[in-house]
Amino acid sequence: MSSADKLDSFLIKSGLPYEQIADGTWVLHPESARNASLGVKIEDPIVLFSIQLFELGLSAVGDHAAVFRMLLELNSELLHASYSLQGSQLVLSGAQQLENLDFNEFQAMVDDMCMALDNHYAKIAPMVASNQSTGTERNA
Repeated sequence: MSSADKLDSFLIKSGLPYEQIADGTWVLHPESARNASLGVKIEDPIVLFSIQLFELGLSAVGDHAAVFRMLLELNSELLHASYSLQGSQLVLSGAQQLENLDFNEFQAMVDDMCMALDNHYAKIAPMVASNQSTGTERNA
């Protein structure tokens, strides 16, 4: 079974609505996680999971110190994922080794990310909104 077939079988088994948008790339649409889209992509030898949250206006990074501190503190509550920046985009992301990935590990990553947004969004959104100068909210 190919890696893409393996991931596709996990997606079917999870029961989550999803779509394949390219070879080895899917977008999940969980009912939880504030209805955010969760990207899953094979980047051999790993599987990447990500949810884009907010575009941050990073012209004055010092203005975001409280946001960054809060995100680091929230990271300590996560098991499989973490908040990070990709450019000026705030992202919740994680990765798993593809070779030995089983359904339970796949589901644990998805659950961790969904629970993180369900539990953390109310804390993150107001802080990001009050610190945004040019950014716009994404997905959530």
